[in-house]
Amino acid sequence: MPVKVNLSYPDDLAAQDAARRYGIRSIPTITFLSKDGGFIGESIGFLPPEQFAPVMENALQAEVMFQEKLAKLKEMPDDAKLNGEIALTYLERQQLEKAIPLSEKTFKGDADNTTGLLPKLHTALGIAYGMTPEDDENVEVSREKAVTHLRTVINAYPESDVYEQAQHYLGVVYAIREEFDKAIEVLEKLVQHATDEQIRMAAEAMLEQVRDLSQHGQ
Repeated sequence: MPVKVNLSYPDDLAAQDAARRYGIRSIPTITFLSKDGGFIGESIGFLPPEQFAPVMENALQAEVMFQEKLAKLKEMPDDAKLNGEIALTYLERQQLEKAIPLSEKTFKGDADNTTGLLPKLHTALGIAYGMTPEDDENVEVSREKAVTHLRTVINAYPESDVYEQAQHYLGVVYAIREEFDKAIEVLEKLVQHATDEQIRMAAEAMLEQVRDLSQHGQ
């Protein structure tokens, strides 16, 4: 599905809305979308045809594989793992509403996390809820849900590979909510024990910003 977005015209509200939704900040950017508006991938900057062709083919292949999973889900609607995998793809595609019912099926059908998907699913949901726009009428409810999902990962799955990521985003959500003391507490702990260097550096940068915001807010 092609979408033309011209960032040169700020009065084109549809274009600007699409740019915000899909994170388009520079031109040329070619964004690959599914028929229902899901984000599949993007190509930033000019690429000659021989380099662009494989990018386009990869996007097409990703969509073909996803449609195959959706077809399989019709045959196995209660399969917890399949529901969770598709929910994660919808979350990657920025389609939270489509991911929610599938996620609930996974949580209900796999309470013991035999699929190994629950920590990733809680983290992805937490991030998605945390990114709710300020002008959304349900923004506060969404951010509370973000905290709940991210806290679930921290409390129930400390050995998971998304444990540190969940802590980082929890700190971000607390900062967005201007709960600076909570954000500082979470980020300080993360900085002290993070094993992922990129996450540690991101947490340090975020911690500095939150401390500055906290001091100016006093």
